[in-house]
Amino acid sequence: MARAKGRVDGRNPSLCIVVWMPVVRTLPLALLTVLACGGADQDGRSDGDTSSWGASSATTPSVGETNDDPGGCGSLESCDSTCVDVDVDPEHCGGCEQACADGLACIAGECGVACGASSSACGDRCIDTQIDPGHCGGCDLPCGAGVPCIAGTCTPSCAADQLACAGVCVHEHNDEANCGACDAACQTDQPCVFGECVATTLHHLLITGQSLSTGTASEVLSVAQPYANVMFNTGVRAGGSNLTSLVPLVESLVGGEGETIASSFANLLTSLTQGSGAGVRSLASAHGVGGQPYSVLRKGTQAYANGMAQVAAGALLAAAAGETHTVRAMAVIHGESDHLSQNQDYDQDLLEWHSDYEADVRALTGQRSPVVMFTDQMSSFTALGSSSSTIPVQQLAAAKARPDRVFIVAPKYMLPYAPDGVHLVGDSERLLGELYAKAWRRVLIDGEPWLPLSPRAVSRVDNEITIEFNVPAGPLVLDTTLVSDPGNFGFGFSDSSAMPPAILSVEIVDADSVRVTLASTPTGGNQRLLYAMSGNVGAPAGPTTGARGNLRDSDTTASPNGYPLYNWCVHFDEPVQ
Repeated sequence: MARAKGRVDGRNPSLCIVVWMPVVRTLPLALLTVLACGGADQDGRSDGDTSSWGASSATTPSVGETNDDPGGCGSLESCDSTCVDVDVDPEHCGGCEQACADGLACIAGECGVACGASSSACGDRCIDTQIDPGHCGGCDLPCGAGVPCIAGTCTPSCAADQLACAGVCVHEHNDEANCGACDAACQTDQPCVFGECVATTLHHLLITGQSLSTGTASEVLSVAQPYANVMFNTGVRAGGSNLTSLVPLVESLVGGEGETIASSFANLLTSLTQGSGAGVRSLASAHGVGGQPYSVLRKGTQAYANGMAQVAAGALLAAAAGETHTVRAMAVIHGESDHLSQNQDYDQDLLEWHSDYEADVRALTGQRSPVVMFTDQMSSFTALGSSSSTIPVQQLAAAKARPDRVFIVAPKYMLPYAPDGVHLVGDSERLLGELYAKAWRRVLIDGEPWLPLSPRAVSRVDNEITIEFNVPAGPLVLDTTLVSDPGNFGFGFSDSSAMPPAILSVEIVDADSVRVTLASTPTGGNQRLLYAMSGNVGAPAGPTTGARGNLRDSDTTASPNGYPLYNWCVHFDEPVQ
C-alpha cells in the first residue's frame, strides 16, 4: 500500500497536495486522504506541526466518514460503520436502513416531498394551496364541487337566489344552518321558510271562497280527530263571534254544509311532518260564503271581517295556552260566480285578495312570517252553461305573477262531483284537502316553491308540438282509468285560420315532455295549445263528463284515507313558440 502525505501550499493555503507514499499499516484510503489533508491550516503549517495535528483530531467526524467505533460519530449516526445524518439522509431517514421511497426526500428525519416556496407538501404531492380546490388554504381543505379556490379561499360562483357561506352556495331562504344569512342557524325542529326560522306551535289555515270552501252538499266523513289539530268552539265554519276556546278538529253537518278540506288537510299535514317531531299542529277555520263573487268576500265585507276575527281569536287563545300562533296561509276555493259574471280581472282580484290578507294578518298579530295563498282551479264551467272559461287560466296567471306567494294546488276535474255537477262529494272534499296539505308541506315546511303539473315551455317544429312540463313526481302518465279520455287526452290546438290542423296523436316522449303531432304544419297566426279547456255545455263536472284531461304524474304520497294523491295537469291555454 501507499501512504498519502499532504502539505499546504503556502501561496494557496486552501490547496491540498496529496503525495502517495508506502505505508506499513493498512488504513482505509478515504481516511488516509482526510488525515493527510486535514493537518494543515490556513497559516501554511504542515502536518509536521504537532499543534496542528492536535486541533484536527478534536473535530466532529464528517458525514460519510468511515468509523468502526459506534460512538465515534458524535452527533451523527453510525450506519454500517459510516457516519450519516439521519435527519437528511434518504437512505437512513430517521434511523439506519430506513430508506425513503423513490422521489421522496428526507426532511427532519421523515420521508416527504421537498416542495418549493410557493407549494406545500400534501401527502406525496406538492400543492399550491392558493389555487388548488382540493387543498384550499391548506392540506385537505376541499372546496365544494365545481367551486374554485382563489387566494386560498373557496370562492363559489353562486346563482342569483343563492348565498356563498363558507365556500358553499346555499339557499338562505330554506337552509336551517344559514337561514336568511350565513351561520344564522335555526333551533332543532324549526324549519327555515322564506329566510325565517319558524318557531310556531300552532299553524293557522284560513279557508275562504264560496260553497266548495264551506262543504255545501258534501257528506260528513271526518268525525274523529286522530292528532291534536283544533278548530274554534263554533265549528270549522267558525263565524266571527263567540270564539272562546279551541276544540278537536272534526267535521259536522250544519244547514246542508258538511265535509270541508279542513280536517283532511290538517291530519295529512301532521302525518307528513311527524318524522321531525310531533308533527305540525293546525288550527283550521273557514269563513267563505256560498254563491258569492270576489266582490262580496274582499276586504271591507262581513266575510273578510270574520276572517280577521278568527285571526285575532286564534292569537289570543294560543297565547293564553302558552303556544305560539302564526297564520301561515289562506286557502281560496272559488271562481264559479266570477265565471258567471265574466270577470276578466279575476287574476288581479286574487293578487289583491292575497295582499290584503297578508298585510292585515301581520298588522293584527305582529308576525314577520309571510301569509301565502293556496288555491285551485275552477273546473265546473260546463255545468254552469259554458263550453270554456277564462277563470282557470286567470287563476294560473295569478300564480305565475307571484310565484313566491300564490300557489295553484290542482285542478278539480279528476274529482267526483255531486249530482248537480258543481259541488263536491265528501270524499272529493277530503281528497282535495290532502292535496292542499302536500303543497303546504312543500312551501311552508320544506321551504321550496310548489309547482303543479304544468307547462314550462311549448314549442313547434313543422307539425310537431313539444310541451315541457313541471313534473312534481315523475314519470308522466296518460291515465284513462281514473279519468275517461275526452279525445286527444284533453289536448287541443287552435290558430287564426279558418281550419286549424287536427291533432293526429299525443304521446309521452320522456320524463317531462309530451309530443302533440298535427295533421299538417299550421299556417295561421296566434297558434295556441290547450288542455282541459273545453267541454259540452251543461255537462256535469267530473272525471267522466266535464272539461278534463288524462295527464298526471306518479306521486306516491300515502293518503290516510287511501286516495291516490297524483298531481293532475292544470287547465291551460298557452302560445306555441
